[in-house]
Amino acid sequence: MPVVVIVDDRALNLRILRSCAEQLGEGVVVRTYCRAADALDSLPADRPDLIVTDYVMPGMSGEELIYRCRASPVGADIPIVVVTAFEDKECRYRAFDAGASDFLLSPVDPREFCIRARHLLTLRAQQQTLRNRASSLETQLAAALRRHAEELQQRERNLRRIVNTVPALIRAADETAVITLLNEYHEQVFGLAVNDVAGKTLNEVFDPDYGDRHEALNRAVLAQDRTLTDVEETITDIQGRKRVFLTTKAPLNAEDGNSPQVVTVSIDITDRKHGEQALRESEQRFRALVEGSLLGIVIKRDGKPLFANQQYASIFGYDSPAEILALPTLDVLYAPGERDRVRRYRANRNAGKTAPIRYEVQGLRRDGTLIWNEAQVQRVSWQGETAYQFTVADITLRKEYEFQLERQANFDALTGLPNRVLVLDRLRGAILSATRHDHKVGVLFLDLDNFKKINDTLGHATGDMLLKMAADRLTGCVRAEDTVARLGGDEFTVILPKLSSADQAEPVIQKIIDAFATPFVLGADEAFVTVSIGVTVAPDDGSHAHLLMQNADAAMYRAKEQGRNTFQYFTTDLNRRAVERMRLESHLLRALERDELCLHYQPIYDLRTMEVVGAEALLRWVNPVLGSVEPERFIPLAEDTGLIVSIGAWVLDTACRQIADWKRRGFPAPRVAVNISSRQFRGRDLLNTLSETLHRHGIDNQAIELEITEGLLMDELPQTKNNLRELAAQGVRLSLDDFGTGYSSLKYLSQYPVTTLKIDKTFVADVPADAGDASVVEAIIAMACRLGVEVVGEGIETEDQLQFLKAHGCHMGQGFLFSRPLPAEEFERAVSTHNGTAAAGGGRLQSLPAVPMKARGR
Repeated sequence: MPVVVIVDDRALNLRILRSCAEQLGEGVVVRTYCRAADALDSLPADRPDLIVTDYVMPGMSGEELIYRCRASPVGADIPIVVVTAFEDKECRYRAFDAGASDFLLSPVDPREFCIRARHLLTLRAQQQTLRNRASSLETQLAAALRRHAEELQQRERNLRRIVNTVPALIRAADETAVITLLNEYHEQVFGLAVNDVAGKTLNEVFDPDYGDRHEALNRAVLAQDRTLTDVEETITDIQGRKRVFLTTKAPLNAEDGNSPQVVTVSIDITDRKHGEQALRESEQRFRALVEGSLLGIVIKRDGKPLFANQQYASIFGYDSPAEILALPTLDVLYAPGERDRVRRYRANRNAGKTAPIRYEVQGLRRDGTLIWNEAQVQRVSWQGETAYQFTVADITLRKEYEFQLERQANFDALTGLPNRVLVLDRLRGAILSATRHDHKVGVLFLDLDNFKKINDTLGHATGDMLLKMAADRLTGCVRAEDTVARLGGDEFTVILPKLSSADQAEPVIQKIIDAFATPFVLGADEAFVTVSIGVTVAPDDGSHAHLLMQNADAAMYRAKEQGRNTFQYFTTDLNRRAVERMRLESHLLRALERDELCLHYQPIYDLRTMEVVGAEALLRWVNPVLGSVEPERFIPLAEDTGLIVSIGAWVLDTACRQIADWKRRGFPAPRVAVNISSRQFRGRDLLNTLSETLHRHGIDNQAIELEITEGLLMDELPQTKNNLRELAAQGVRLSLDDFGTGYSSLKYLSQYPVTTLKIDKTFVADVPADAGDASVVEAIIAMACRLGVEVVGEGIETEDQLQFLKAHGCHMGQGFLFSRPLPAEEFERAVSTHNGTAAAGGGRLQSLPAVPMKARGR
C-alpha cells in the first residue's frame, strides 16, 4: 500500500493536507511531521512513495529537505510535492533545481491535490515495475549465457565422442603437418595413444612411408583448395595384417587467425575388397549353373529381357535364348488374362519390396498353347543396375491333376456346389474370423418341400434337373462372400459370414423364399417347390461347425412343422428379436415423412484455447409409440434396409440449412461434422447431392466436414476412390471417425486427403489408467501430427482424460465433460455464451445440467 509523508510546521496545514491525502484511497498510509529533520530521519523506516512538504519552515526548509532526500539512496527517486503560498517564480525554480517533482499553491485545492498525487504515485509504481523487470531480465540473461556456455561445452564433448566412436581413421593436421586432432581408432590400427601425439608432426608419429605420403597429399589439398577423394591405400596394422583403406582429404579453411588444416578420413574397405573378389568368382559359378539348369531363368528390366537360359526358351516353345532376347517385351509370354496381375507384381517390386515373390501364372507358348508356370522373382544387380531374376518351372501337368482332385474332394458332382467337406471348412473359417472381429455367422439349413414326391413321380433324371435349378436359384440370392452348398439329397446349406446381428440374415432368407415362389419348368412338366429353412447364428448358438449344423437342422424341422415355406430360428429369443426388428423397421420406414427425426449438435473444443471450434451433427429419433430410440438400434437397421441413403441426405440437408440459418442471424457457426454412411458414400449421387445442397443453402465447402469410417479407405470400388479424390479437389474436409477400431493401413491413410482423425471413445474411456489404451492414443496422436492431420478425442468424460489428451498434443475434443449433444437453439445459446467467456478462462459450457453416466453416448 502507498505511503504518503506530509511535512509542515503548522498543525492546521498538517490536518488539511492529511485529509487530502486520505482521500487518495483506503489503502493509503499517511505520516505527518512538523519538522523537516524528523521526516528526513524517518525516511529509511517510512519508505514513502510520495512526500508533500511546506517550502518555508523554521530550521530545515523545504528546499534543503529536497536536497537531502535526493542525496539519500532511499529518497533519490521519491516524488516530492512542494506547497507554498508564494507565487514567486524564483521560489519555484529553486525548488525544481533541488529536485521537486511538482508544486501546489496554498491554500491547497483538495481535488487538485488528489489528481497530482495520484499521478505521481502511478508514475512511482510504474518506475518500480520497470526496475523489477530490468532486474529480472538481467538475471535471465545471465542464466541464458551460462546455459549457452554449458551447451557449447556439451556439444564439444558430444562431437569428440562421435569422432571417437566412428570406426574410421579421423585426424586433422595444419599446414606444417602438426597433428591437431586424432581419434581413438588410430589406437586399434597403429597402436597410437591419442594423448601422446599432441604437437607432433605426421612424420614423427607414423612410419616414414605413411607420413611422407600423407604430408605430400596434405600439401596438394591445401595448394589446390579442393577435396581429394577415393584414394585407396594398403596399411599394415599393429597386428601385422594388410588392410585396405579408402581415404578422403578435405581442406579446412582458417578462421580467427588460425592456420588452415586438412581433415583426413580413412575407411577400412578390406572386407569390401574381399567381397568384390568373391562376387566375381561367384558370378562365374552362377553363369555355369544357370546355363545348365533344368529351370527356366530370365533376367529382365521393365519387361525387357536382358538374359535368358536355354530352358526358359524351351518352356515357351522357342528354339534359343536369342529369340527370347529379341522380343520387345516378355508380357507376350503371359496369358492375356494374367497380364494385369503380372503388372501388379511388377508394381510391388518397384515399390521397394525386396523379398522374393513366388506366384503361379498362366503362360502362353509360341504356338498359342496355355501352360501353367510357377515363378519366383527377386531383385538382382545386372551390370550395376537393378533388375529382376525370374525362375520358372512348367507345372501344367501338376495343376491339372490338383484341379481334378480338388473338384472330387470338395464339390458336389451334380450341382457343382461345395459339398459337406468344403462347407464345414468354410464355416470353421467364418467362425474364426467372426471371433476375431466381433462378427456373427448365419447358417441356413434348407430342405426342398415335396421333393421326394416329385423325384418319385417324375423320375430321378427330373429330380436331378430340379436340384440343379434349385442350386442356381440359391446362388442367385446370396452375396459374393456367402457360400451355398449341397449336403446331399434335397438338403442345402447357406453360410452367411460377417453379419453384425442375427437379423441381417432375414433379407437373404426372404429372397430365397421369394425365389422359390416361381414354379420350376421341368421339361413338359411344371412343379411348385418351396423351402423350409432353419436358421442358427454363431456365436450366439455355438462356436463349433457340427453343432451349428445340427442346430440349423433342428430349426428346419420346426419350420416344416409350422407349415413349410417358412423359416425358424433355433431359439425363441431370436424369434422375439426378429419380430422386434420388423416392428422397428415398420416405424422407421415412416419416420422421415412423419417428421420424427431431428439433429442435435455436440460441441467440439479446441483443447488449447477451450473455445468451441466445431460441432458434430448427431441423429435422434423420437417415435410416438416407441419413444426415444437409441441410434445404435435404428442406424444399423437403416443401413441394412437401404433407408440410410435417404436419411443421410436428410441429415446433410438439415445440417446445411441450420448452418445457413445461423449465418443469416449473425451467429458465428462453427464447422459442422456430418456422418456419411458407407452405402451413401459409395453412391454415384454423393457429389451432386453435396454440391446441390451447399449451393441451395448458400454455404461454402468449408462450413461442413464429412465423417467417414476406416473401412472406406480400403475400399477398392472405383466410385469410392473417385468420390474421395473429387471431394479433396473441391476442398471438402474429410474426418475419419472412430479411428483405431478398424483395419486401415497407413498406406491408405496417406493416399487420401483425410484432414481429421477422431480417436474412438473406447480408447479414451480408460486413459490414463489403462497403459495399453494410453499407448494407443499416444501413437495415434503422434502419427496424425506427422501426417499433418488434426486429432479429435471422442467421449471425454473426466478431467483426467482431458488433461491426458492435452498433454500429448491432441488438438480437439468432445464429450460429456463439456456438453451433451444439444438441440440447435440450445447449442447456439450455450456456444455464444461460452466463446464469449472462454478467453477469460471458461473451460466448458457451464449452463448445462449434469448427465448420468449410463445415459452418456458421444
